Amino acid sequence: MKIMIKQKLFFLLGFQLIFGQELSVFSPPEHINSVLFYVNEQNTSLPIVGFNEQITLKFDDLNADDSVYYYTIERFDADWKKTNLFRAEYMDGYDDIRIQNMSYSIGTLQSYIHYTLTLPNAQTRLKKSGNYMLKIWDESRNLVLRKRFLVAQQSSSVGVRLQRSQQIEEIQTHQSVQFVVNLDGLNVRLPEKQIKPFIIQNQRWQTWRQAGKPTYNLNNQLQFNYTHETTFAAGNEYFFFDTQDIRSGGGNVARVFRDDLFISVLNPQWVRSGRPYTYAPDINGDFRINTFQGINPNTESDYSKVVFSLFAEDFLFDGEHFVVGDFNQHIISDKNKLNYNLESGRFEAELLLKQGIYNYKFASQDSDGTRYDNLISGNYWPTENDYWVLIYFRSIGARCDELIGVGNANAKDIGL
Repeated sequence: MKIMIKQKLFFLLGFQLIFGQELSVFSPPEHINSVLFYVNEQNTSLPIVGFNEQITLKFDDLNADDSVYYYTIERFDADWKKTNLFRAEYMDGYDDIRIQNMSYSIGTLQSYIHYTLTLPNAQTRLKKSGNYMLKIWDESRNLVLRKRFLVAQQSSSVGVRLQRSQQIEEIQTHQSVQFVVNLDGLNVRLPEKQIKPFIIQNQRWQTWRQAGKPTYNLNNQLQFNYTHETTFAAGNEYFFFDTQDIRSGGGNVARVFRDDLFISVLNPQWVRSGRPYTYAPDINGDFRINTFQGINPNTESDYSKVVFSLFAEDFLFDGEHFVVGDFNQHIISDKNKLNYNLESGRFEAELLLKQGIYNYKFASQDSDGTRYDNLISGNYWPTENDYWVLIYFRSIGARCDELIGVGNANAKDIGL
């Protein structure tokens, strides 16, 4: 069947098309799983850290073979181009150090080794704000993990509010991020060149975008209102499931079987695009690792084979469909592809996931590789999304951008 998704984009379903090339996201090998990256014990997937805060990386190695891993840190500009700074210019101490904190799984059917890295530490401390990349390497110098994070030094206040789009064709489907940047105390001579504002939705790096030029520059304040660059497709609330009790399952787990591992079969989902919007609390695509069968979720949480399913509708056969969430960085690949099951009449996928609470959604891709994040979920302006506004500044003669302001707003207050 000839794919017709692009023709349906504006006239039938009103879903989001991701224009341009996605911000590159690295997919780890299959034996690296349950990657968490958060600040000060707050389980958030957007790692923004102050100089007096700690950021923690956790992951499991399912090979459980006492592998040795090392970490390195690289510095980037606001647009994620690597800087030409020497390491000593942005780091006190050194990196390329072995991760020492490792512990073995206890009482689980799936064996694994849990690794933990905390920054800053006795060997490594960063001294410039801005964009960084943490890379994890195995002993053969193969890259196994790559995680972006931001170091912020709040020198500028950023006020953020959300509104519905003013464009008639987007008023029911999009959200507009409006913000004000206060430049008091900064030596800004050429604000449109020295100041670089960026926005990200729901800690998804694929949504990272520059906010364009200010609408107004008044009284040492830059105002950004109702521009194309600050308008986002709203999407829909995420689906969720709960496997904290791996033997009987929790929310949205229809039944549980025991094989070599537990198998958690989720309730099948429907295409929501074109149907009325229904509010359902979520954690905006994130996930939490936890178990009711132990005390320490890092090492006592087991893995189960989670079975996802989606009822088929005619237009779904025009493309390929995938299960995505923060647990796999919203990457689409053969590992998380839904395959059509003739017997059940559904699209189905099976993923190996650690016990916990998960948000997920379905993304789609057509035959020429164009991705559609909201073909199945639809776009609805009341959707509860988080937005971060990130303000970068480069002094005259400086060789890098620094992160001087961070603002945040949630769409639950949209229009208020």
